[in-house]
Amino acid sequence: MKTKYYSFVGIYLFTFAGLGTLLPLLGQYMASLGFSGVQIGIVTSAGTAVGIGASPFWGYRSHHSKDSTKVLLFLCISATVIILGAALVKQYILFLFTYMAFTFFQTAIMPLTDAMAIKEQINFGSVRKYGSIGFALGVFVAGQAADAAGLVIILPFCAMGYTAAWIIMIRLRLSRKKSTGKADFKNIDGAIADNQISSIKASPALNPAGEASAEKKKGKNRASYFMLFKNKKYMALLLSAFFICGTNVANNTYFGFLYKDVGGSIAGIGTAFLLMCSSEAPFMAWTERLSRRFGMEKLILFSLIMSALRYLWYSTGPAPGLLIGTFFVQGMVTGIVLVELVRYLNCLVDRAIIGMSMALYYAFSSNFSSIVCHLIGGTILDHYSGAQVYLFFSIYNIIGILVFVGFGLHKKNRNDGRKE
Repeated sequence: MKTKYYSFVGIYLFTFAGLGTLLPLLGQYMASLGFSGVQIGIVTSAGTAVGIGASPFWGYRSHHSKDSTKVLLFLCISATVIILGAALVKQYILFLFTYMAFTFFQTAIMPLTDAMAIKEQINFGSVRKYGSIGFALGVFVAGQAADAAGLVIILPFCAMGYTAAWIIMIRLRLSRKKSTGKADFKNIDGAIADNQISSIKASPALNPAGEASAEKKKGKNRASYFMLFKNKKYMALLLSAFFICGTNVANNTYFGFLYKDVGGSIAGIGTAFLLMCSSEAPFMAWTERLSRRFGMEKLILFSLIMSALRYLWYSTGPAPGLLIGTFFVQGMVTGIVLVELVRYLNCLVDRAIIGMSMALYYAFSSNFSSIVCHLIGGTILDHYSGAQVYLFFSIYNIIGILVFVGFGLHKKNRNDGRKE
């Protein structure tokens, strides 16, 4: 059991380290190739858009595979090869399609790993935290290396992270075969929305009434979505989250531009992200205690206000030292919002449709919103500067706050529309 546990620790650590070496500095790398702000926004947005469809596709393939770990292994190896090849691509259109191909394979790695960990009855919270640690360490190491050897280093570094991960997967499979005589990671359901598992089920048995069951399920799904659309509090919270979550994702791309505009270095970007990402974990751990003391709704409202104020302050172009010195604000905002928004959403819907409510939440309020923020942010970056991008982010967040307060979401709404 210990071997299995430490294998998952390694998989989370290195897959997230690969992402950490890439995502925060990808915008800087594309700028070094001569790409405009609009082009950078299109590349990052296209990657997100591809990911929306790729996750359920690979989840479906994993569910119908005799050995779902082969799918996960294939995704890791494919992502490794493509991102390594991207280092040779300098032309915009080719880079766009290369990055889209990378995200097609990479996006489903995290949720399928989550599914495999849960299927194997690993202590999920215990191993999942190593993903955050890996991301923070990845961006720090990449920042130092890129400052010394050039930004192109982030691509082979990303490939190294995924290579380490799939080597661990192969060793895990071999040890599994020795202990059981065969690989037995099977039938992991891929009900995935933007890097999240919405449910994990056993593979349905073949039966003569399969087609009728499928039709019945489709009708049930339509009815479930109709229930969500009729739930005014849920839809209002979904809209409010739309104006909050997208900026949190886009910040990974545009923070580097702001930091350099005010005189910071590439190495400094890595240090800033190390501190900011590391600060999220303790706030996530404290949210339950804070929620009990202050109330979930008021805690979320406080975090939304802090997010808007944070970006408004960023828009004034503070010195690099001040940007790094306030790293804990990201932990406070992101750590609380990521946990409490999900809890709040689940308090507003019937238990039977929580999976569908989360799927809609991630598709609309995270993925689609991040596409909008990347595209508009890239356009602003072309005509103005990184500081003005954050002024837009602040205004965007303020709209979310107005929706949150305007629909009374700051008041206690738990169990609205929810059957126990």
